[in-house]
Parts: sequence; C-alpha cells; structure tokens
Amino acid sequence: MRRFIALTLLGGLTVLVGHAVVSLGLQPGRLAPVAALLQGCAALVVGTALFGTGMLGLTDGYERMARRADELLGQKALEDAGDDLVVGDHDSLQQINRRFWRGYSRTGIGLVVFMAGLLGLTATLGRTSATLFIVGVSSGIILLAVIAVTLSVGGLRRLRSAHVGVDSSVRHLSRLPDRRIPETVRPVHRRRRSRIILFPRRRSIGRGRDRARLGRVQPLGSSN
Repeated sequence: MRRFIALTLLGGLTVLVGHAVVSLGLQPGRLAPVAALLQGCAALVVGTALFGTGMLGLTDGYERMARRADELLGQKALEDAGDDLVVGDHDSLQQINRRFWRGYSRTGIGLVVFMAGLLGLTATLGRTSATLFIVGVSSGIILLAVIAVTLSVGGLRRLRSAHVGVDSSVRHLSRLPDRRIPETVRPVHRRRRSRIILFPRRRSIGRGRDRARLGRVQPLGSSN
C-alpha cells in the first residue's frame, strides 16, 4: 500500500511541475525553447501514468481486503470478537467503503482542479502582456498547487485510514473460531398403511363365487 501512495504522490507532483513548465513556456510574444516544452510535456505524461498506476493499485488492494472481510463476517463467530474490531458487521464495512471512495474521489479532484484551473488561467491571460502573463500564471500555479495538495493529501489520508482499518479487521477475524451451524432435528414420520387395494375386481369375483358355493350346499335331511 505504501508504494502505491508514494507512486500517487510522485505522479501528482510530476504532473504539477510538467503542467507549470508548459503553461509558463506559452507566454505571448516569447515562447520557451522547444526542448523545455517537450520536457514539460514528457513530465506531464509520465506523471499522469504514475498517478493512475498508484490509484489503481490502491483500489485493487482495498477491494481484495474488503471482499475478504465480507467473507469472514459471514463465517466467523462475531460474539467473540470484542470491542476493538473496526469492522464488526456489514454496516460498518459499508461505512468504511464509503469513506474510501470519498477519499478516492477527493484525491482525483485535487489533481483535476489544478490542471483545469491552470489551463483556464493560461487561456485567459494568453492575450495579455508577457509580464502580466508570468505574474498571473505564477500566482495561479501557487494557489492551485496549494488547493490540489490539500485535497489530494486529505483524500490519501482517508484511503490509508480505510485500508488500515479493514486490514486489521481481516487479521483479527481470521483468528476467530468459525460460526457453529445449529443442527436441525428431522421429525420421524411413521409409514402409513397403503389404502390402495390391488386387483379389487378379482377379490370381489372370488367373494361372489364363495357365496354361490355356500348357497348350493343343501342342509342335511332335506328332501330332493
């Protein structure tokens, strides 16, 4: 996690420097050397790549930890966790997720504010004199850099706080025993006797033959 934070900070600072060099080199009436402009553009491109890599690395690491915490919350016995657990249920996990994404958006907004503000300021002062252009752009760079650094550093602090909280909770939850699944007692069903009579016609036919035979037997002493 620390290396991705370092990449994000390094990329953001490189973007600030590259954009500042390009903006100051575009002063009206006296352009900066081509080599300086190319160096500023290269710094802008490299800084953007470093910044994006760091932010993607932070997102990927946090999402893996959050998924693991969600799985452990459904498997472990939380009654033995204690009060020191940061992520004690799914609601607290959702709150930390919202904190992480707010910090993530704040970090990106800081860099966007600097680039958009400096671009607009350069376009606005492009028709003025060289002295006013340099003074105005230099003041804008300082002001916008302070705003961007404040927003980005505050966002990275939120990112780190959320990541550390989830990481410590995952380690604590992994040491807890698994949740016991209550055994269900299956009721004993008695077998009912079948009421279906097989071959009912044969039985009725047999009973009719027996009755006919009894009717043919004549009692003793009877005359023909």
